[in-house]
Amino acid sequence: MPLRVAAYCRVSTDREDQANSLHSQQKYFTEYIQTRQGWTLTEVYADEGISGTSTRRREAFNRMVAQAETGGLDLILTKEVSRFARNTVDALKYTRKLKELGVGVIFINDNIDTRENDGELRLTIMASIAQEESRKTSERVKWGQLRRMEAGVVFGNNSIYGFDVRGGQLFIKPEEAQVVQLIYHKFLDEGKGTHVIARELYEAGIAPPKTATGKWSCVMILRILRNEKYVGDLLQKKFVTPDFLTHKKVLNRGQEEQVLLRNHHKAVIDRGMWDAVQQELALRSEKQGDKSKHSNRYWCSGKIHCSCCGSRFVVRKRKRPNGELYMAWGCHNRVHYGNRKRDSQGESVGCNMRMVNDKSLSAIVAFVLGQLDLDSDAIVAELLEDIQKLQNTPDSGESEKRLQAGRSALERKRENALDAFLSGKISDEELQTIRARYDRELSMIDGQLRRISDAARVLEEQKTGLEEIVQTIRAGLNGSEEVWREVIERVTVFEEYIEVQVKFVLGAFRIWYTASGKREAYTTTIQRWEVV
Repeated sequence: MPLRVAAYCRVSTDREDQANSLHSQQKYFTEYIQTRQGWTLTEVYADEGISGTSTRRREAFNRMVAQAETGGLDLILTKEVSRFARNTVDALKYTRKLKELGVGVIFINDNIDTRENDGELRLTIMASIAQEESRKTSERVKWGQLRRMEAGVVFGNNSIYGFDVRGGQLFIKPEEAQVVQLIYHKFLDEGKGTHVIARELYEAGIAPPKTATGKWSCVMILRILRNEKYVGDLLQKKFVTPDFLTHKKVLNRGQEEQVLLRNHHKAVIDRGMWDAVQQELALRSEKQGDKSKHSNRYWCSGKIHCSCCGSRFVVRKRKRPNGELYMAWGCHNRVHYGNRKRDSQGESVGCNMRMVNDKSLSAIVAFVLGQLDLDSDAIVAELLEDIQKLQNTPDSGESEKRLQAGRSALERKRENALDAFLSGKISDEELQTIRARYDRELSMIDGQLRRISDAARVLEEQKTGLEEIVQTIRAGLNGSEEVWREVIERVTVFEEYIEVQVKFVLGAFRIWYTASGKREAYTTTIQRWEVV
């Protein structure tokens, strides 16, 4: 039976020259496989304009892995490790997974075959180098973007309300600019709040920004009131990408230098009105301080959601006659508008979703992390064992010993050549030729030793990261609300159960529970649970 062989190629941009490169790679692999006796080509998988630091958006790569899982492949060819993955963890994860499925991977330029005994060690070394190169490329790109920002080039997509971004410049959209001026007038001159302005714009039939879902909101109004672009200034790097592997953008809270250019482009709002609006925003914020300062006081603030109407839950507190504090969480719509009903305009307001006692919520979260801890101990222990095996693999140790022995032998030969020259057995020209050859070989050995050392360092970092995860989970079990704040992504309240989502964990925990007793005797009993 012929060997079923696929090939994978990728380019990281969609420029025309890269597209030609992708076509050349596809043609090369097709001819390469078809000329091999006993091989049959299944498909050449190709991703265009996709970064190699993550596999999440690489559709062709994921199709290839799925094909291997169905038993449709025996071997995969790729040009080099950097084309397959620039993330060490991904490279090891997928080659191990493919190997378990009986599928080998050959990296042609790197001369690595995962079917061979030392394939994984050599792959780890090359993947670490590829990941470091990706990091350096990311730093170079950031440096270049920063210089262009300082020169006034506008970065970002074309989604700024009131402006059109063309060729790195901002151009005013007259119709939308008039709406921006109206918003500033309503806020400053008429003294209206963001909720009222949003409702009036909607009632007037004014279309919201393209990114909106059809309605103006108070958040949109607030963003427009605070956006410096409307006064002619330009502040860039409001969001940054701290991790070149995940490409996830986060709010820039001092991680990187921002670029502010005053009077960069034509203004929509004059500076006098802009300054007055900023002062008014600060004043109103102070007045709301006492009402809103509790909003992030609790670990679950903003994390609990209603499955019925989608509103967030807010805390309700009261003191009992004996001085004991009672805390519960309720749907915002129910707390402020009561049970569901129709208002005078016929619109539905309020909600019927039940309240959740704070003690029950804490018990549920502790239970969820307890189940996660039971599973994670086994998973993390297995991963740490794999890392330890790779660090202590005989192939790795033997390779380093052979390299060190070879280096010592070359140094002796180099010294012997010098002795031969001093005794007149060889000429100066012959000495220089011999020493140059030995120097090249020594340099190659030193490079290989450095790569082995780098691979060990990367693996040790992985081990440290896994241990930190375990410590975090265990801290959460001990009732640390600071840990709960970090690891709990979302809590959704349903009529019959509560659903808890934990960061970095696939699926959600559904918890059915009952509560009984009062005050000190209050207890929460988990009846059943499942992961969905």
